[in-house]
Amino acid sequence: MAYPFIVQGNNIVVVIGNTSHTISKTHITYQKVLDAIKAADWDAVKDLIEPKKVVLNYGQGNISIQGETLFWKGAELHNSLTRRIIQMLQDGFPVEPMVNFMENLMQNPSKRAVTELYGFLEKNQLPITPDGCFLAYKKVRKDFKDIHSGTMDNSVGQVVEMERNQVDDDKDRTCSSGLHFCGMSYLPHFGCGDSRTVIVKVNPKDVVSIPSDYNNAKGRACRYEVIGELGVEPEEAFTAPVQENANSQSYDMGGSQSWPDSTSHI
Repeated sequence: MAYPFIVQGNNIVVVIGNTSHTISKTHITYQKVLDAIKAADWDAVKDLIEPKKVVLNYGQGNISIQGETLFWKGAELHNSLTRRIIQMLQDGFPVEPMVNFMENLMQNPSKRAVTELYGFLEKNQLPITPDGCFLAYKKVRKDFKDIHSGTMDNSVGQVVEMERNQVDDDKDRTCSSGLHFCGMSYLPHFGCGDSRTVIVKVNPKDVVSIPSDYNNAKGRACRYEVIGELGVEPEEAFTAPVQENANSQSYDMGGSQSWPDSTSHI
């Protein structure tokens, strides 16, 4: 069944039943609706404009999506992470890593960390793992000890942790206590002459703060796992938004893996 429609300026107006729907050109489904109209795929038009409720049964089943609204335990959430999940879902991409990331993130007791972490990952192009953690960089000494104290072993396979209440949660105290991780842009600003760069896997629930200096390129956590050493040129490091072998202790950042665009960008 065809629906009355008009494409005018930057809007598409479609009448379904007794309801008129206006889709602006800035809307994430605009092009898909336009393509469906051109193809006379009226079922697709209706599904795009009046999407059915999709319940994502991951973890404890905390997440549900109605149209363009994501609910966490029944409460609406609107932020960059929820918008990304909805967009990926509507574009037909797998959202499991993002959902797992959100499940982990919502266990973080810091409201500021919950609000700021996903933006930090997007800005620094750091990948999310299938189990909802993320990968980041860390500079260490040649013997894999931390640069600041020289006492913490950051060898591949080690889990490094400290009490959360000992990590500074003030983002404006830019050089302070905590287990540090960073994006690629911060690496030239820290380290010593013979330092190494390791890859750390961080659970979002363990992030405490994102300091405001260096354009938000570093963070502090209370726990991470060292999963590899960066042994390639920096621009070749993280090649995709979802890293599928992130649990391997023989993790090779120098591989020529090519990850599908269907994972989108975090």
